[in-house]
Amino acid sequence: MIIPAAPLFSMDDPVFVETVLKARARRLAAARRHDQAAKAGLPVLCFQMAGESYAVALDCLAEVLPLGSVTPVPGVARALLGVTNVRGEIRPMFNLHHMLTLPEPEANTRCYAVFLRAPGRAVGLRVEETRQIRLLDALRLTLPHESGNGLPQRFIRGISPETLIVLDAQQILAQDVLHDRRADYRRSLVEGITR
Repeated sequence: MIIPAAPLFSMDDPVFVETVLKARARRLAAARRHDQAAKAGLPVLCFQMAGESYAVALDCLAEVLPLGSVTPVPGVARALLGVTNVRGEIRPMFNLHHMLTLPEPEANTRCYAVFLRAPGRAVGLRVEETRQIRLLDALRLTLPHESGNGLPQRFIRGISPETLIVLDAQQILAQDVLHDRRADYRRSLVEGITR
């Protein structure tokens, strides 16, 4: 006959309950740790434009390609360079030089397309040269309004101590030029009629 062993602990045991509660209290009282991403740093792709170093967070990137031909789109804002064909998909290309008030590259300069993830399709940024992937300490970034650097602050997420300018992909993608106002107008008309 096998006799079951007595449990090592019991919820009725006041010593056990006190031990568990103290361990839980120590865990909750401990200083909160930054998440793993903050510990590892902010991974960014560095690139060059007009002799300045820029970067964009890797989690915003779709892909990076040598820039082929760009077809201008008549009647759109200068912030939109045009559209390019990537594997049969037509993608808009931003003129980042214009947005950041930088001089345009020479006509024969080889450029690259840094594509940002956007709802529905990737959106490209024309850059002159891609450099490297780095980890930045996000806590050491200077906010643009504190630096007085003359750049359009809307598009700047921060500036590293080494003067690497980290762009804010969300602000770039919020440009009105990406939104078809005519489609919005037609949709509002249809909704107004159907009500």
